[in-house]
Amino acid sequence: MQLANIFCDNMVFQAEKPIRFFGEGRGTVEITLKNNTYKESFFGDTWEMELPPQPYGGVFEILVRLQEERIVLKNVAFGDVFLCAGQSNMQFSIGEETGATEESDDGNIRYIVSSGMQKARSSGWMICKEGEVSSWSALGLHIAQYYRKKKDVYVGIIGCFQGASVIRSWLPNRALDQDVYLPMEERHADNWHEEYGLWNGDSFLYEKKFLPIIPYSMKGIIWYQGESDTTISEGKIYTELLTRLITSWREDLKDLELPFVVIEICDFDGRNDEGWKVIQDCQQKIVDCCKNVKTVTSKDVCESANIHPANKEKLAEKVSAVLRTF
Repeated sequence: MQLANIFCDNMVFQAEKPIRFFGEGRGTVEITLKNNTYKESFFGDTWEMELPPQPYGGVFEILVRLQEERIVLKNVAFGDVFLCAGQSNMQFSIGEETGATEESDDGNIRYIVSSGMQKARSSGWMICKEGEVSSWSALGLHIAQYYRKKKDVYVGIIGCFQGASVIRSWLPNRALDQDVYLPMEERHADNWHEEYGLWNGDSFLYEKKFLPIIPYSMKGIIWYQGESDTTISEGKIYTELLTRLITSWREDLKDLELPFVVIEICDFDGRNDEGWKVIQDCQQKIVDCCKNVKTVTSKDVCESANIHPANKEKLAEKVSAVLRTF
């Protein structure tokens, strides 16, 4: 038996929601948390065990026994967990950013990136320490920092992104039917690009990056994607695809009203065309299609000369303010 990669030292569980452990293999799982022990046996290829919600706080040790294996998870906290998902502007790292405020230590902010496959090893949960965050999502880190200025809790950021990714790759097979089918020639070039096409097949990123972290409880999801879906034909179905993504991800995470923040793609001088504007319009309209969804406009706080605005702080401040309204 094994635990999914998301379970390791320094992790943050979502407070006041069910605590779910999961992994692969069959046998008996025994978990000890705060002097309470929970035990259950499983007989399939995967397993999932749910523990009662816990209040905000930390830090703790959790003992997990998988058959004969004994695993101790150290420095575990209960706080607010956010999934930061999408493409390159979400993946854009602190190391690439310019003009940002100097980073400082904050042991209450933790970060992990989905490793891509259940059996692949990830770098684990990292703690915010000055000089050790260059690989972190710039937007993710700044959101956590602004969030903590108003709410003194542990914050966990889960990165689940891929540059130049199309929305179809993030959707499960069950959500892709003939009603949203498009011939390849009507899709953005990133669908068949020599490199990007490797991960832009239907449902590819959903299976490789999203599935390995479900059904982990979280406070909300921040979605920043759309630059690779900007043909006119894609714009006609993007709202429907985004609606299906929100619905299916909520189902998978067992939280049917999980808050979603959709970031409208920023203005970009090099692509100020109809297709680009249609996607922006779709991202504004999504609030009328799904409950508990809010859109954050980026054009007022981001430069337009670069498809990857080099500073994410002002946008992060806006996103953080919206997150606190849920």
